[in-house]
Amino acid sequence: IIYRILDELGEIIVHGVAVKPGKPTVIAVINNKPVFGLPGYPTSAFMIFEIFVAPLIRKMAGVSKEDSRLKAKLSSRIFSAVGRREFLPVNIVKGEGYTAYPVTGNYSAAISKLGEADGFIEIPESKAFLEEEEEVEVKLFSTLKPADLIIIGSHCVGIDILLEIMRKDGPFISKVINVGSSGGLAAIRRGEADIAGVHLLDAESGEYNIPYIKRYGLKDVVLVKGYMREQGFIVAKNNPKNIRSFDDLLRDDVTLINRNRGSGTRILLDMHLSQIAEQSGAKLEDLTAKIKGYTIEAKSHTAVAVAVLMGKADVGLGIRTVAERYGLDFIPVRGEEYDFVIRKERLEKAIVKRFISTLKSEEFKRELEKRLPGIRVYERTGEIIEF
Repeated sequence: IIYRILDELGEIIVHGVAVKPGKPTVIAVINNKPVFGLPGYPTSAFMIFEIFVAPLIRKMAGVSKEDSRLKAKLSSRIFSAVGRREFLPVNIVKGEGYTAYPVTGNYSAAISKLGEADGFIEIPESKAFLEEEEEVEVKLFSTLKPADLIIIGSHCVGIDILLEIMRKDGPFISKVINVGSSGGLAAIRRGEADIAGVHLLDAESGEYNIPYIKRYGLKDVVLVKGYMREQGFIVAKNNPKNIRSFDDLLRDDVTLINRNRGSGTRILLDMHLSQIAEQSGAKLEDLTAKIKGYTIEAKSHTAVAVAVLMGKADVGLGIRTVAERYGLDFIPVRGEEYDFVIRKERLEKAIVKRFISTLKSEEFKRELEKRLPGIRVYERTGEIIEF
Protein backbone atom coordinates (compact mmCIF):
# COMPACT_ATOMS: atom_id res chain seq x y z
CA ILE A 1 0.00 0.00 0.00
CA ILE A 2 2.77 2.46 0.93
CA TYR A 3 4.54 2.21 -2.41
CA ARG A 4 1.27 2.81 -4.29
CA ILE A 5 0.59 5.96 -2.27
CA LEU A 6 4.14 7.21 -2.81
CA ASP A 7 3.82 6.51 -6.52
CA GLU A 8 0.62 8.57 -6.70
CA LEU A 9 2.10 11.49 -4.77
CA GLY A 10 5.50 11.58 -6.43
CA GLU A 11 8.08 9.38 -8.12
CA ILE A 12 9.44 6.08 -6.82
CA ILE A 13 13.21 5.85 -7.18
CA VAL A 14 13.74 2.45 -5.57
CA HIS A 15 11.30 -0.31 -4.63
CA GLY A 16 13.12 -3.26 -3.13
CA VAL A 17 16.72 -3.35 -1.93
CA ALA A 18 19.00 -6.39 -2.16
CA VAL A 19 19.67 -6.47 1.58
CA LYS A 20 18.66 -8.59 4.56
CA PRO A 21 16.77 -7.49 6.56
CA GLY A 22 14.86 -4.75 4.75
CA LYS A 23 14.20 -5.99 1.22
CA PRO A 24 10.77 -4.19 0.84
CA THR A 25 12.29 -0.71 1.35
CA VAL A 26 10.83 2.05 -0.84
CA ILE A 27 12.60 5.32 -1.71
CA ALA A 28 10.64 8.08 -3.44
CA VAL A 29 10.76 11.80 -4.19
CA ILE A 30 7.71 13.95 -3.39
CA ASN A 31 7.83 17.73 -3.97
CA ASN A 32 11.61 17.51 -4.32
CA LYS A 33 11.90 15.86 -0.92
CA PRO A 34 13.22 12.32 -0.31
CA VAL A 35 10.73 9.93 1.30
CA PHE A 36 11.60 6.52 2.70
CA GLY A 37 9.10 3.73 3.17
CA LEU A 38 10.55 1.44 5.84
CA PRO A 39 9.78 -2.29 6.13
CA GLY A 40 7.03 -3.39 8.50
CA TYR A 41 9.12 -5.58 10.78
CA PRO A 42 10.59 -3.46 13.60
CA THR A 43 14.17 -4.71 13.36
CA SER A 44 14.14 -4.38 9.56
CA ALA A 45 12.83 -0.82 9.91
CA PHE A 46 15.53 0.12 12.42
CA MET A 47 18.35 -1.38 10.36
CA ILE A 48 17.24 0.37 7.16
CA PHE A 49 16.93 3.65 9.06
CA GLU A 50 20.42 3.18 10.54
CA ILE A 51 22.03 2.27 7.21
CA PHE A 52 20.23 4.54 4.71
CA VAL A 53 18.14 7.22 6.40
CA ALA A 54 20.20 8.43 9.37
CA PRO A 55 23.36 9.13 7.29
CA LEU A 56 21.29 11.20 4.83
CA ILE A 57 19.66 13.22 7.61
CA ARG A 58 23.05 13.91 9.21
CA LYS A 59 24.50 14.99 5.87
CA MET A 60 21.58 17.32 5.14
CA ALA A 61 21.88 18.80 8.64
CA GLY A 62 25.64 19.18 8.37
CA VAL A 63 26.15 16.93 11.38
CA SER A 64 29.07 14.55 11.37
CA LYS A 65 29.19 11.32 13.31
CA GLU A 66 32.07 8.93 13.69
CA ASP A 67 30.90 5.35 13.64
CA SER A 68 32.05 3.23 16.56
CA ARG A 69 33.60 0.09 15.16
CA LEU A 70 35.73 -2.74 16.47
CA LYS A 71 37.28 -5.94 15.18
CA ALA A 72 36.00 -9.25 16.53
CA LYS A 73 36.17 -12.96 15.76
CA LEU A 74 33.00 -14.89 14.97
CA SER A 75 31.88 -17.37 17.62
CA SER A 76 30.66 -19.85 15.01
CA ARG A 77 30.26 -20.43 11.29
CA ILE A 78 27.31 -18.52 9.87
CA PHE A 79 25.49 -18.85 6.56
CA SER A 80 24.11 -16.02 4.46
CA ALA A 81 21.98 -15.63 1.35
CA VAL A 82 24.06 -15.07 -1.78
CA GLY A 83 22.73 -12.13 -3.80
CA ARG A 84 21.69 -10.01 -0.80
CA ARG A 85 23.93 -7.99 1.49
CA GLU A 86 23.16 -9.04 5.04
CA PHE A 87 23.35 -6.84 8.11
CA LEU A 88 23.50 -9.30 10.98
CA PRO A 89 22.99 -8.16 14.61
CA VAL A 90 25.62 -9.51 17.00
CA ASN A 91 26.48 -9.58 20.68
CA ILE A 92 30.03 -8.65 21.66
CA VAL A 93 31.81 -10.52 24.46
CA LYS A 94 35.33 -9.75 25.64
CA GLY A 95 37.68 -12.58 26.53
CA GLU A 96 41.22 -12.71 25.22
CA GLY A 97 39.89 -10.46 22.46
CA TYR A 98 36.43 -9.56 21.20
CA THR A 99 34.07 -12.32 20.03
CA ALA A 100 30.92 -11.65 17.99
CA TYR A 101 27.94 -13.89 18.73
CA PRO A 102 25.20 -13.65 16.07
CA VAL A 103 21.73 -12.89 17.44
CA THR A 104 19.63 -15.99 16.81
CA GLY A 105 16.00 -16.39 15.84
CA ASN A 106 13.79 -14.27 13.59
CA TYR A 107 15.54 -10.99 14.32
CA SER A 108 13.68 -9.17 11.52
CA ALA A 109 10.34 -9.53 13.28
CA ALA A 110 11.26 -9.17 16.96
CA ILE A 111 12.46 -5.84 18.32
CA SER A 112 13.48 -7.69 21.50
CA LYS A 113 16.11 -9.51 19.44
CA LEU A 114 17.61 -6.21 18.36
CA GLY A 115 17.63 -5.12 21.99
CA GLU A 116 20.00 -8.01 22.73
CA ALA A 117 22.54 -6.82 20.15
CA ASP A 118 25.54 -4.53 20.60
CA GLY A 119 25.92 -3.84 16.88
CA PHE A 120 25.92 -5.54 13.50
CA ILE A 121 28.26 -6.98 10.90
CA GLU A 122 27.97 -6.59 7.15
CA ILE A 123 28.12 -9.74 5.01
CA PRO A 124 28.76 -9.09 1.28
CA GLU A 125 26.21 -10.40 -1.20
CA SER A 126 28.90 -12.64 -2.73
CA LYS A 127 29.46 -14.56 0.53
CA ALA A 128 27.54 -17.76 1.27
CA PHE A 129 29.07 -18.12 4.73
CA LEU A 130 31.66 -16.79 7.17
CA GLU A 131 33.93 -19.18 9.04
CA GLU A 132 34.20 -19.65 12.79
CA GLU A 133 36.87 -17.33 14.23
CA GLU A 134 36.90 -15.28 11.01
CA GLU A 135 37.69 -11.65 11.80
CA VAL A 136 34.81 -9.26 11.15
CA GLU A 137 34.21 -5.55 11.63
CA VAL A 138 31.36 -4.73 14.00
CA LYS A 139 29.52 -1.43 13.76
CA LEU A 140 28.31 -0.63 17.27
CA PHE A 141 24.86 0.83 17.95
CA SER A 142 26.27 2.80 20.89
CA THR A 143 29.19 2.80 23.30
CA LEU A 144 29.91 -0.76 24.36
CA LYS A 145 28.90 -1.28 27.99
CA PRO A 146 30.38 -4.29 29.79
CA ALA A 147 27.78 -6.62 31.31
CA ASP A 148 27.88 -7.41 35.02
CA LEU A 149 26.96 -11.04 34.32
CA ILE A 150 27.52 -13.02 31.11
CA ILE A 151 25.77 -16.37 30.66
CA ILE A 152 26.57 -18.30 27.48
CA GLY A 153 25.33 -21.80 26.72
CA SER A 154 22.15 -23.78 26.36
CA HIS A 155 18.83 -21.97 26.17
CA CYS A 156 16.60 -22.34 29.24
CA VAL A 157 13.61 -20.31 30.38
CA GLY A 158 14.55 -21.16 33.98
CA ILE A 159 17.42 -18.68 33.70
CA ASP A 160 14.93 -15.92 32.89
CA ILE A 161 13.11 -16.59 36.16
CA LEU A 162 16.37 -16.73 38.10
CA LEU A 163 17.55 -13.36 36.75
CA GLU A 164 14.14 -11.83 37.39
CA ILE A 165 14.37 -12.79 41.08
CA MET A 166 17.96 -11.52 41.29
CA ARG A 167 16.89 -8.07 40.07
CA LYS A 168 14.64 -7.65 43.09
CA ASP A 169 17.86 -7.05 45.07
CA GLY A 170 19.04 -4.36 42.69
CA PRO A 171 19.53 -3.70 38.96
CA PHE A 172 22.42 -5.09 36.94
CA ILE A 173 23.33 -5.60 33.29
CA SER A 174 23.19 -9.21 32.14
CA LYS A 175 23.90 -10.77 28.79
CA VAL A 176 22.43 -14.20 27.99
CA ILE A 177 23.63 -15.76 24.73
CA ASN A 178 22.11 -19.06 23.58
CA VAL A 179 24.63 -21.10 21.60
CA GLY A 180 24.07 -24.61 22.95
CA SER A 181 25.85 -26.47 25.73
CA SER A 182 29.02 -27.16 23.73
CA GLY A 183 29.23 -23.50 22.74
CA GLY A 184 28.93 -22.59 26.40
CA LEU A 185 31.85 -24.81 27.38
CA ALA A 186 33.92 -23.26 24.57
CA ALA A 187 33.05 -19.78 25.89
CA ILE A 188 34.17 -20.79 29.39
CA ARG A 189 37.43 -22.11 28.00
CA ARG A 190 38.05 -18.81 26.16
CA GLY A 191 37.24 -16.79 29.29
CA GLU A 192 34.24 -15.08 27.67
CA ALA A 193 31.50 -16.27 30.03
CA ASP A 194 30.99 -16.07 33.76
CA ILE A 195 28.54 -18.96 33.62
CA ALA A 196 27.63 -21.61 31.03
CA GLY A 197 24.31 -23.46 31.14
CA VAL A 198 24.80 -27.09 30.06
CA HIS A 199 22.86 -30.36 29.76
CA LEU A 200 25.13 -32.79 27.92
CA LEU A 201 24.41 -36.51 28.28
CA ASP A 202 27.34 -38.89 27.92
CA ALA A 203 26.13 -41.98 26.05
CA GLU A 204 28.69 -44.34 27.58
CA SER A 205 28.40 -43.44 31.26
CA GLY A 206 24.83 -42.10 31.27
CA GLU A 207 26.17 -39.14 33.26
CA TYR A 208 25.36 -35.52 32.59
CA ASN A 209 27.93 -32.75 32.01
CA ILE A 210 30.92 -33.96 34.07
CA PRO A 211 32.37 -36.20 31.28
CA TYR A 212 32.20 -33.25 28.87
CA ILE A 213 34.07 -30.93 31.22
CA LYS A 214 36.87 -33.50 31.28
CA ARG A 215 36.62 -34.05 27.53
CA TYR A 216 37.00 -30.33 26.85
CA GLY A 217 40.03 -30.25 29.13
CA LEU A 218 38.55 -27.47 31.23
CA LYS A 219 40.60 -26.57 34.28
CA ASP A 220 39.97 -24.23 37.20
CA VAL A 221 36.21 -24.55 36.82
CA VAL A 222 33.38 -25.78 39.01
CA LEU A 223 30.07 -27.42 38.16
CA VAL A 224 27.13 -26.00 40.08
CA LYS A 225 24.21 -28.42 40.04
CA GLY A 226 21.13 -26.74 38.65
CA TYR A 227 17.69 -28.25 38.22
CA MET A 228 15.83 -31.07 36.48
CA ARG A 229 14.00 -30.63 33.18
CA GLU A 230 11.67 -32.91 31.24
CA GLN A 231 12.79 -33.50 27.65
CA GLY A 232 10.47 -35.02 25.09
CA PHE A 233 8.66 -34.68 21.78
CA ILE A 234 6.82 -31.42 21.16
CA VAL A 235 3.89 -32.06 18.80
CA ALA A 236 0.70 -30.33 17.71
CA LYS A 237 -2.35 -30.39 19.97
CA ASN A 238 -3.90 -33.88 20.15
CA ASN A 239 -0.80 -35.31 18.42
CA PRO A 240 -2.42 -35.70 14.96
CA LYS A 241 0.50 -37.73 13.56
CA ASN A 242 0.48 -40.06 16.61
CA ILE A 243 4.21 -39.61 17.20
CA ARG A 244 5.37 -41.71 20.16
CA SER A 245 8.99 -42.72 19.62
CA PHE A 246 12.22 -41.90 17.78
CA ASP A 247 11.29 -44.55 15.18
CA ASP A 248 8.37 -42.34 14.14
CA LEU A 249 10.83 -39.70 12.94
CA LEU A 250 11.70 -42.03 10.05
CA ARG A 251 8.15 -42.00 8.69
CA ASP A 252 7.53 -40.33 5.32
CA ASP A 253 4.64 -38.27 6.70
CA VAL A 254 6.62 -36.77 9.61
CA THR A 255 8.72 -33.59 9.42
CA LEU A 256 11.21 -32.79 12.18
CA ILE A 257 12.53 -29.46 13.40
CA ASN A 258 16.02 -30.21 14.75
CA ARG A 259 18.19 -28.37 17.27
CA ASN A 260 21.56 -26.81 16.52
CA ARG A 261 24.71 -28.91 16.59
CA GLY A 262 26.44 -28.88 19.95
CA SER A 263 23.22 -28.40 21.91
CA GLY A 264 22.39 -30.96 24.58
CA THR A 265 19.04 -31.65 22.93
CA ARG A 266 20.72 -32.40 19.58
CA ILE A 267 23.18 -34.75 21.31
CA LEU A 268 20.27 -36.55 22.99
CA LEU A 269 18.48 -36.97 19.65
CA ASP A 270 21.58 -38.25 17.86
CA MET A 271 22.28 -40.68 20.70
CA HIS A 272 18.86 -42.30 20.26
CA LEU A 273 19.21 -42.33 16.47
CA SER A 274 22.62 -44.00 16.83
CA GLN A 275 20.99 -46.74 18.88
CA ILE A 276 18.36 -47.28 16.18
CA ALA A 277 21.08 -47.38 13.50
CA GLU A 278 23.11 -49.91 15.47
CA GLN A 279 20.09 -52.15 16.07
CA SER A 280 19.11 -52.07 12.39
CA GLY A 281 22.66 -52.43 11.05
CA ALA A 282 22.45 -49.08 9.25
CA LYS A 283 24.85 -46.15 9.20
CA LEU A 284 23.80 -43.11 11.20
CA GLU A 285 24.24 -40.76 8.23
CA ASP A 286 21.98 -42.97 6.08
CA LEU A 287 19.37 -42.98 8.83
CA THR A 288 19.38 -39.20 9.30
CA ALA A 289 19.16 -38.70 5.52
CA LYS A 290 15.72 -40.35 5.69
CA ILE A 291 14.42 -37.90 8.29
CA LYS A 292 12.58 -34.93 6.80
CA GLY A 293 13.83 -31.73 8.39
CA TYR A 294 16.87 -33.23 10.10
CA THR A 295 19.12 -30.53 8.61
CA ILE A 296 16.76 -27.68 9.63
CA GLU A 297 18.04 -26.32 12.94
CA ALA A 298 16.44 -24.19 15.64
CA LYS A 299 18.57 -22.34 18.18
CA SER A 300 16.21 -22.67 21.16
CA HIS A 301 13.40 -24.74 22.66
CA THR A 302 11.06 -21.83 22.01
CA ALA A 303 11.95 -21.82 18.30
CA VAL A 304 11.15 -25.55 18.14
CA ALA A 305 7.73 -24.98 19.71
CA VAL A 306 6.94 -22.08 17.37
CA ALA A 307 7.88 -24.18 14.31
CA VAL A 308 5.45 -26.90 15.42
CA LEU A 309 2.75 -24.36 16.30
CA MET A 310 2.99 -22.75 12.84
CA GLY A 311 2.84 -26.11 11.08
CA LYS A 312 6.36 -25.89 9.68
CA ALA A 313 7.21 -29.15 11.46
CA ASP A 314 5.29 -32.03 13.01
CA VAL A 315 7.68 -32.67 15.86
CA GLY A 316 10.77 -31.41 17.64
CA LEU A 317 12.67 -32.42 20.73
CA GLY A 318 12.43 -29.93 23.58
CA ILE A 319 11.31 -29.27 27.13
CA ARG A 320 7.79 -29.62 28.51
CA THR A 321 7.76 -25.99 29.66
CA VAL A 322 7.67 -24.46 26.18
CA ALA A 323 5.26 -27.11 24.85
CA GLU A 324 2.68 -26.18 27.48
CA ARG A 325 3.37 -22.46 27.08
CA TYR A 326 2.31 -22.68 23.40
CA GLY A 327 -0.61 -25.05 23.94
CA LEU A 328 1.14 -28.02 22.32
CA ASP A 329 1.25 -31.67 23.34
CA PHE A 330 4.29 -33.20 24.98
CA ILE A 331 5.46 -36.83 24.92
CA PRO A 332 8.12 -37.31 27.63
CA VAL A 333 11.42 -39.00 26.75
CA ARG A 334 13.55 -38.50 29.87
CA GLY A 335 14.48 -36.19 32.72
CA GLU A 336 17.74 -34.32 32.38
CA GLU A 337 20.16 -32.37 34.58
CA TYR A 338 20.61 -28.73 33.62
CA ASP A 339 23.75 -27.45 35.36
CA PHE A 340 26.07 -24.44 35.38
CA VAL A 341 29.81 -24.39 34.68
CA ILE A 342 31.67 -21.47 36.26
CA ARG A 343 35.31 -20.45 36.15
CA LYS A 344 36.75 -20.55 39.68
CA GLU A 345 37.97 -16.96 39.66
CA ARG A 346 34.46 -15.78 38.74
CA LEU A 347 33.10 -17.31 41.97
CA GLU A 348 34.50 -14.26 43.75
CA LYS A 349 32.28 -11.87 41.77
CA ALA A 350 29.40 -10.58 43.87
CA ILE A 351 26.92 -11.07 41.03
CA VAL A 352 27.95 -14.74 40.60
CA LYS A 353 27.55 -15.32 44.34
CA ARG A 354 24.09 -13.76 44.03
CA PHE A 355 23.30 -16.09 41.13
CA ILE A 356 24.17 -19.20 43.15
CA SER A 357 22.31 -18.08 46.28
CA THR A 358 19.22 -17.31 44.18
CA LEU A 359 19.47 -20.73 42.54
CA LYS A 360 19.28 -22.33 46.00
CA SER A 361 16.52 -20.05 47.28
CA GLU A 362 12.99 -21.05 48.25
CA GLU A 363 11.64 -18.24 46.08
CA PHE A 364 13.24 -19.72 42.95
CA LYS A 365 11.81 -23.14 43.86
CA ARG A 366 8.31 -21.67 44.29
CA GLU A 367 8.47 -19.68 41.05
CA LEU A 368 9.53 -22.73 39.04
CA GLU A 369 6.67 -24.77 40.48
CA LYS A 370 4.18 -22.00 39.75
CA ARG A 371 5.34 -20.83 36.33
CA LEU A 372 7.44 -23.50 34.60
CA PRO A 373 5.90 -26.98 34.48
CA GLY A 374 8.55 -29.57 33.69
CA ILE A 375 11.37 -27.76 35.52
CA ARG A 376 12.08 -28.34 39.22
CA VAL A 377 14.88 -28.00 41.74
CA TYR A 378 16.00 -31.11 43.63
CA GLU A 379 18.23 -32.16 46.52
CA ARG A 380 21.47 -31.45 44.63
CA THR A 381 20.52 -27.96 43.41
CA GLY A 382 23.33 -25.55 44.30
CA GLU A 383 25.88 -28.28 45.03
CA ILE A 384 29.37 -27.26 43.85
CA ILE A 385 31.68 -29.86 42.27
CA GLU A 386 35.31 -28.85 41.80
CA PHE A 387 37.70 -30.03 39.09
